[in-house]
Amino acid sequence: MSKLIKLFIILFVLYILFEIAFNFFSKGYETKYKIDDFKVTEKRVKMINNEMDNYYFEIEKNDKVFSIQTFKKISNSQKVIKEIKSFKDEKYECILPIMKDDIVVSDIICENNNIYYYYNTLKGTDSNLDSFANTLASYRKNFEESDKVIKSDININAYDNFEDEIFLGIEYYKGLYIIDKRDGYRKNQLFEKDVYTKDLSVFINGNYVVADYNQKYEFHDFKIINLKTYKESTITSDKMISMYSYIQGIVDNSFYIIDTSNKLQYEVDMKTKTVTIIGNEKNGIKVYKNGRWEKGSMYDAIKDKVLFKESNRIFNDVEYARVDKAGNELSGYYYVYKKNNDNYDAYRINVQDDSKWLYLFSTDNIDEVLYDKDYVFYKDGTFIKYYSDLTGSKKLAEYDEVSFNKSLKFSFSR
Repeated sequence: MSKLIKLFIILFVLYILFEIAFNFFSKGYETKYKIDDFKVTEKRVKMINNEMDNYYFEIEKNDKVFSIQTFKKISNSQKVIKEIKSFKDEKYECILPIMKDDIVVSDIICENNNIYYYYNTLKGTDSNLDSFANTLASYRKNFEESDKVIKSDININAYDNFEDEIFLGIEYYKGLYIIDKRDGYRKNQLFEKDVYTKDLSVFINGNYVVADYNQKYEFHDFKIINLKTYKESTITSDKMISMYSYIQGIVDNSFYIIDTSNKLQYEVDMKTKTVTIIGNEKNGIKVYKNGRWEKGSMYDAIKDKVLFKESNRIFNDVEYARVDKAGNELSGYYYVYKKNNDNYDAYRINVQDDSKWLYLFSTDNIDEVLYDKDYVFYKDGTFIKYYSDLTGSKKLAEYDEVSFNKSLKFSFSR
């Protein structure tokens, strides 16, 4: 009997080790199961090149399918949904999946006329739905937007809506504001005089990089500020670069510049902290289009700004004001912006099922929109706001100048 017990223990330990190894090295799985009257399809994407680890769920009842994707880590095992709260009336049909350990990965999701909504965009439109949501109020404080100003200046207000890991950078005429939960904001002055348009500034890999605008016609140095650490540094070019230059775009760890006066193209590599001439009038220039390098003309780059075409952006002037793709085939979204009077309604469509449109927010400005997983950072009037599935849409900062000067750039680090 003791030998059998020992054998059983050995087999059990081997099974546990196998499960741990499988979950650690596995590239994911797909499983189907039922919770009450709901059919659940659960897909796990893990350790796949060019994809972000995520869970994707399709939850079906009576031919109504809700899809939810989350980048939040939930469990090392499968079948991670333990309960599904549901609601239905004449207008809306809604669900809220509850994961293991009572983890919630989104707001209540509702369907009406084949469009999906999170409850934070519907609150107050249906008293029955409000009553249902109030029964689940323990998690809903995440979606409450604060009007509390944590720090203010003559031109800027920072609001108490920051998550710990969000660091926001906004240009001002003499430098950069860095706004976060830790310090409210820091005003980093870089220049002696106001610079109203900065063609030679860029946000890249959590850093703000800008030419030394204290110089009048030519410069050697790029000034760098890290958004998380506030650390300032420089990259120095051996050759003087004309102020009559512009940035074409970013590829990986580098950004690219056309010097229209000296007829040269530069690569500025943030990893090696080097500035290299890679194009000229005789040999032409490099142009990045839809994920590929092509050869271009210096003449065209001087005559008309030749900017790198972003492979994730599509414009359709007839039906939609803007369509973006963020992410890839197993972890991506389409973002669609539809004109609605003076505003734009923002919708998100999961790449894995392009039949379901989820309404996110409305804004008056879609010129500059930034994405990271399920986060969207955008301008709206005088505000910089962000959206995520676990917070809804919230204002981070108010800066009057962003509504007057569209050249002012902003970005974030997480």
